[in-house]
Amino acid sequence: MNYPYHYKNGRLFCEEVDIAEAAENMETPFYLYSSREIRHSCQIIREAGSPYHFKPFYALKANYNPALLKLIREEGFGADIVSGGELYFARRAGFVPEEIVFAGVGKTEQELRAALKEEIASINIESEAELLLLSRIAANLKQKTAIAIRINPDIDAQTHEYISTGLHSNKFGVDAESAMQLYRMAAADPWLEPEGIHMHIGSQIENGQPYVDAARFLLNFIERLAAEGIRISTVDLGGGIGINYEDPFEKPEKARTFTQHILNDYLAVFKNRSLKLFLEVGRSVVGSAGVLISRVIYTKTTPAKHFTIVDAAMNNLIRPSLYRAHHPIAAVRKETTAPVVTTDVVGPVCETGDFLARERALPALKEGDLIAVGGAGAYGQSLASLYNLRPMVAEYLVDGSSIRKISPALTPEELADRFEW
Repeated sequence: MNYPYHYKNGRLFCEEVDIAEAAENMETPFYLYSSREIRHSCQIIREAGSPYHFKPFYALKANYNPALLKLIREEGFGADIVSGGELYFARRAGFVPEEIVFAGVGKTEQELRAALKEEIASINIESEAELLLLSRIAANLKQKTAIAIRINPDIDAQTHEYISTGLHSNKFGVDAESAMQLYRMAAADPWLEPEGIHMHIGSQIENGQPYVDAARFLLNFIERLAAEGIRISTVDLGGGIGINYEDPFEKPEKARTFTQHILNDYLAVFKNRSLKLFLEVGRSVVGSAGVLISRVIYTKTTPAKHFTIVDAAMNNLIRPSLYRAHHPIAAVRKETTAPVVTTDVVGPVCETGDFLARERALPALKEGDLIAVGGAGAYGQSLASLYNLRPMVAEYLVDGSSIRKISPALTPEELADRFEW
């Protein structure tokens, strides 16, 4: 399938929608998503898992817009949640309880009660304290619940330190010996059913070897459990598969994810095993489907730098500021004769760390030009803030030649109405 973002006669399109033409009636900045790309990403994941007893779960933390949730649910995915708010959104979007898994290191008593009452598929336990709390709640409600223990394999996922989750220095999960003790406790508990095991080693992982190492670690641990009479039927493999943040506008083939290659190697470790395999994916479903559209306000040259000042900022897309992440940037109208300049693309927020790109070689942009920031479908709007009282921006979904608003912008007046004055 062709990548949905492409140029026709120097104008950037999303599927069959001319972005510049559509933007004439929209306030910038805004997020734009391709339904075709989301469906394509879902298909890749389903096909990779088809030889196995396999169920993919979409991680709501990547992007929780209800329109996208419904689309992904229709593609046969369950929901991976990490909060009570995400549980509410998942249920309201139509995900059934038996296709929801709950991870996270700091689940509150209220959140655990809600998950138990919904009778979701699994609660992934990350500490002894959480196990004891869940046991008390389950006994109080007189309700048995399936659990998995999140084991931390101390495997380096070779990703950014802020999104590494599988090392002993990370806050997530428990080490193998602690996990063994928790399984013994759960097996002796009349209200807990320790039928699963969970692992998640990081995010934006581009190399399949850490996954293979983690899978082998899991199988060895499952055999240790079996030797003690504890039978594991479900393996939650986590997620974190990266996407390619190279320029998809000029080289569309680069926009495709690493998903298929990594999954083929990861899942193959479990070949001929009678285990249900869960997979939690977020970025690899929606990341390449989204762009942030922004308008140039000013350009500015100092003795040290050239700046392109746009109306999107770190409060809209924090990944460059937070992780120094690279996002491709392209002009929505391509001027083939424009000189190339090295520029910092920055926003209006009063922080030196407010940038979308630094030292980026781009065709010279001028006031009023539109840019598209690629790879923005995941951890864009979901990580947005109201810093500098810059309200959340609108979101739009493209399907073929149609475009519809799936989330309105929040106005300052609407924000003000939340407060006591």
